[in-house]
Amino acid sequence: MADIVLYGIAHSNFVRACAMTALENGATYETALTGFRDMRSREIQAISPFGKVPVMRHGDVVLFESLAIMRYIDLTFGEPDSLQPSDPLERIRMDQWFNGVMGTVDRHIVRDWALELAFPSGPDRSVNEPRIARARKAAVRDIAALDRQYAEQGHLAGGRLSLADIVLVCTLDVLTLLDEAGTLLEQAPSLTKAMAALRQRESWQRACAGKISPNWSG
Repeated sequence: MADIVLYGIAHSNFVRACAMTALENGATYETALTGFRDMRSREIQAISPFGKVPVMRHGDVVLFESLAIMRYIDLTFGEPDSLQPSDPLERIRMDQWFNGVMGTVDRHIVRDWALELAFPSGPDRSVNEPRIARARKAAVRDIAALDRQYAEQGHLAGGRLSLADIVLVCTLDVLTLLDEAGTLLEQAPSLTKAMAALRQRESWQRACAGKISPNWSG
């Protein structure tokens, strides 16, 4: 029997980040994957107040929101706090970068770009090209900022692998959906090197190596 259950869409960058965190901490997991139509199902609504995934179940403990889930896994399995800086200020900086990835990088690359291609919002279900153009321009700025951080520290916070790096590598993997994925990272050598190293980890290979479906359907 697995240690935890992760509920979520198969190709969600946040679900994958939770899975990668579990593997980094030596925890086993099983997936209860849902499709977009399942978001409003009674099962999801019963365990997620806002009908969003990922959600984690560990015995009687049920948690939603990626950072809460990943923190819990890191505190509960393996060596406690192995993926979070021990210094209080560095931990705050980790939260800062984690939230930046979730609130900014994810919005530009995943929500406004990849999902616009998968689920066009324009007239007659056409792709909203201006939206994608704005997202791509913003993503270029995001990648430049991330590259500077990796050039200075080698990681996002604390001088070693943290939850922030994990959520970032899983989010940047969504670039594999996009035709221009390669060109965005050409001017970000430090970021590219760091992401390549993360993809060599066994945890990424097991949780994230499967190709993301272009239509996010399965």
